[in-house]
Amino acid sequence: MFERYESRFKAGNFLTKFIEKLNPELYNSIRENSKNYFCFCIPNGGVPVAEGFCSEFNISYDLLIVRKVKIPYNPEAGFGSVTTDGTVLLNDYLLSHVGLSEAEINKSIEITKQEIQNRLEFYNISLDLENRYSHIKNKTLFVVDDGLASGFTMLAAVKMLKKYDPASIYVPVPTASKSAEKLIINEVDGLFCPHIPNTWHFAVASAYKYWYDVPEKEVKEILSKSKFYLK
Repeated sequence: MFERYESRFKAGNFLTKFIEKLNPELYNSIRENSKNYFCFCIPNGGVPVAEGFCSEFNISYDLLIVRKVKIPYNPEAGFGSVTTDGTVLLNDYLLSHVGLSEAEINKSIEITKQEIQNRLEFYNISLDLENRYSHIKNKTLFVVDDGLASGFTMLAAVKMLKKYDPASIYVPVPTASKSAEKLIINEVDGLFCPHIPNTWHFAVASAYKYWYDVPEKEVKEILSKSKFYLK
């Protein structure tokens, strides 16, 4: 029976033990050669997960910012994602049903790219991303978040990282929907997820005992104190 996570940090801890159980060879390799591994997390919720995960494995992590491309007349919904380096991934199926012109689509993408720039400046991340990501070539990467609902955000993150020629990419997440599992599993070298409920109504929050939206203040506090965040 699944026992809900006490916190995102504890969930990150648990993922390392889950990897040990499912793939002991990978687990032992991380323990013996941690410098060959690197982690990315999607803020805000992915940051405490990464801190818990990386503190167990003694590996470094960086932020991978992903922003939803919003439908102009319904900003709660999105038709795609933009990642840290400007990579755009559109949901073609959704786009075919929302009736947006090419000009409206392009304008929404540009607005989202500006939001990404604002986030990079907020977190004091260098805009020289080519140089920042040069070290991940031929490394094994982990990409973490606090859960996968649609999985589209994670898919955008993975597609961006593939451009920088890593050796392999694994996605450890505390919880995921069945549809997200289906979307991600063939895009990566491994998906490690202890909780994939077979339910029609999925919510990331239901996997946690104490759920709240992680505020920017908490993210900055974690990053400033972290021994594992790539500053």
